[in-house]
Amino acid sequence: MSDRRNDSLQSTGSTLTSCSSEHSSELYEGAIKPATESIEKSDTSLQDLVDAAEKIIKEKFTPDPRSTYAYTKGRKKTSVQLDQVMIAMLACAEECGGEKGKRYVASAVIACSQEEDVVGALEALGTTWLTHFLFVFKTGRGHSSQPSDEPSEVLVRDGYKCVLTGFQDITHPNIDANILVVDLGVAHILRRAIGEFNPDHKSKSFKSAATTFDILVNFTHLPVKTLQDLRDQLDDASNGMTLEMNAHDGFDNFRWCLKRTETEHVYELKIFNDVGILKKPANNRVSFEDHSNQFPLDYTDKERSPVKLPDPCFIAIHAAIAGILHMSGAGKFFDELLDDYRDDEGKVPAVRSWSELEALMGEQLMREAIIQGFQSVDVY
Repeated sequence: MSDRRNDSLQSTGSTLTSCSSEHSSELYEGAIKPATESIEKSDTSLQDLVDAAEKIIKEKFTPDPRSTYAYTKGRKKTSVQLDQVMIAMLACAEECGGEKGKRYVASAVIACSQEEDVVGALEALGTTWLTHFLFVFKTGRGHSSQPSDEPSEVLVRDGYKCVLTGFQDITHPNIDANILVVDLGVAHILRRAIGEFNPDHKSKSFKSAATTFDILVNFTHLPVKTLQDLRDQLDDASNGMTLEMNAHDGFDNFRWCLKRTETEHVYELKIFNDVGILKKPANNRVSFEDHSNQFPLDYTDKERSPVKLPDPCFIAIHAAIAGILHMSGAGKFFDELLDDYRDDEGKVPAVRSWSELEALMGEQLMREAIIQGFQSVDVY
């Protein structure tokens, strides 16, 4: 009977590639990160760094099987190319992190070439970027809810309208009969999961969050010094915008993003997948301005305090991540991976980090093994 149970365990098992996320992040923190910082400070020009990084990826990493990060569950297999993740990171870094962000990415790749096992280091770097950076932007799904007693300051700032479609919220004080009325919500531009962590500095959650924070700051050059600083900004009005449900889902899932234009607080709509976009804005442009003074407090003429507009840096980060996810195929990989762990209601797991996803995988594997084990017992 034990042999049959082992067969059941193997047939229902789910596995990731041998280079684990935890091992990769340890190599990143211990060896790759210090070497990266040294290369960043060198006098080498940005273009020379980029050229060298692209050559390393193309000649050393792409031909090697370890450039494929694979997940297998039963007969189903999905994968993503880590070399393409690196190429996409190089291509999109400048959008949100400027030349410094691009210099960080190129320097990190070159740092791997200084290790004895070059491909192993590249695999660890790609895995760390995939699991500790990109994945955090794809998980932690969920819409923020508005307080029942009063509208949020973001909703008021945006004039009780969806910034993409122009639809009105049902609580609009002066509803225009010619404009569709729907339930609106406030979307986080950068997800709250990025700033959620266990305060215990010895916990896996905190260590994982610290690595995520390090990559985020280096890639984007956000002006924050600590995890707590970042966390405090994520619930600020500058990290929110008003959207109707379908547009909200599309934004959360990086099906569309906003690209910076020459005009401040005016953005061009970039669509990767137009599913759920019920109405496109005029001239394909989305503009932000503070409408809060059009809606006096209570029934007085007292003006509201100004509400901060969406931070251009946050919008640029979302756009860069969207570009990486689509260009590299990482977005599709994450979607297929998370789909395997939907609950009975069809919801994807509310995990905040890769380590939590791995724990969920282990729990499901154990449940399936136990069920298969009992099913394999001969009944007389």
